Amino acid sequence: MTLSNTTRMTTETELIFSPERTSNNSFHVFSSKKASRRSTTLNKPPKPVSCRVFRYFTPATASRASNAVSVSTDSYGVALESPFYTKSDTSTYWDQCFEHLECLGRGSFAEVYKVRHKEDNQLYAIKRSLTKFRGKSDRDQKLKEVRFHETLATHRNILKIIRAWEERERLYIQTELCESNLLEYSSENPMTQSMTWHFLYQISQALDFLHSLYCVHMDVKPENILITYNGILKLCDFGIVHDLRSASTLAQDGDARYLAFEVLSGTISTAADVFSLGMAALELVSDYDMPVTGDLWTNIRELSLPTEIVSALTDIELKQLLLRMIHSDYKIRPSAKDILDSPTIRDQICHMPSPFAFNQHRHEHGIPSTGGNDSPASHGCRTPIKKPKRPPNYCGYHDEHSDGRTPPPVVGDPLRVRLFPTESDEEMNVDHIYFRKSPLQFKFDSSGTED
Repeated sequence: MTLSNTTRMTTETELIFSPERTSNNSFHVFSSKKASRRSTTLNKPPKPVSCRVFRYFTPATASRASNAVSVSTDSYGVALESPFYTKSDTSTYWDQCFEHLECLGRGSFAEVYKVRHKEDNQLYAIKRSLTKFRGKSDRDQKLKEVRFHETLATHRNILKIIRAWEERERLYIQTELCESNLLEYSSENPMTQSMTWHFLYQISQALDFLHSLYCVHMDVKPENILITYNGILKLCDFGIVHDLRSASTLAQDGDARYLAFEVLSGTISTAADVFSLGMAALELVSDYDMPVTGDLWTNIRELSLPTEIVSALTDIELKQLLLRMIHSDYKIRPSAKDILDSPTIRDQICHMPSPFAFNQHRHEHGIPSTGGNDSPASHGCRTPIKKPKRPPNYCGYHDEHSDGRTPPPVVGDPLRVRLFPTESDEEMNVDHIYFRKSPLQFKFDSSGTED
């Protein structure tokens, strides 16, 4: 059967802009509940066929020692030592010194494990890259993230990094272990407006500190906010931080659900983080699943909110603040410091204990606490009460296992968009979706099947 030019053009356009169409020609309809993001996988189009290029020279990393070497700022280049570590052993420092308890999550580039350190018998989280460094520039970029994270880790509301090291051309980052992320927490604990105020209070402190260093996080969302046992919220994932002082630094990517419209045109400022924080707050307080594309995506950024969101905002001051935070004009949005100076936060919230404390939930349900400091001022991390349904989206470095196997797709992995393709895009993960324009023209569903 011969297709007409109009039919052929329509078919080709659908194949390009609708990589996840259903077999009955219907597009994905957005759910009003976040449960859809936890149970449905966005099937991505197959990777293009490519061949591996073999170089006839020895990479710079080939001569690097295979033993574990610290890349932390205060001990850079120092070989790691431990009573449990034998350098002549064929197994790694990671295998010899840590008891691997469970895999907390796996992304496109790395996997995160809950571990117990054999020396101090304490629990930690370790992010382990899935493949070797692709070269000197790739290694330098990853170590830059480590050093930047270390400069921020002194803040109470930023995830604490313990140490980082490289071994056999892979990067390991050891951090404190938290209970859950905010998206998973909200699925089991309804977020009240009072809790939303606390959320704004704690994360605005982290953003105010980050913005004082002239940096933009670029990926503020519930998955990237972890919760300690005592209810302290911790901002994490600094892999795509944008430095406002560097003219050569380009914003790389972000989650379309929380992305400010002006970012698509290349306007990057601290107001982009404020917008994402406001969108996250709206999602949490209303339990509304934010769209990644379509007319609704545009309407929300024009302050035309769905009824489900508006009806959940009975606190007038909270509603007015959130509407200012997601205003289409980024110059009108409040700064993180302005949010902290709002009357409700200044006069009430900052004097109250955190409602996110897990010891508080134990007490409310009649479950005895296992001990420890219950003071809200304390922010130590403890063992998670249960295995999370959707672990934190710790960002990593590639999409292959160390033994050459390709890991399974991440369930519910949020859609991320590449804003400014660079010359190194060929080395980046091809699972990402690259475009320069608004995501309005893209339509997705959950099947990935073509007619």
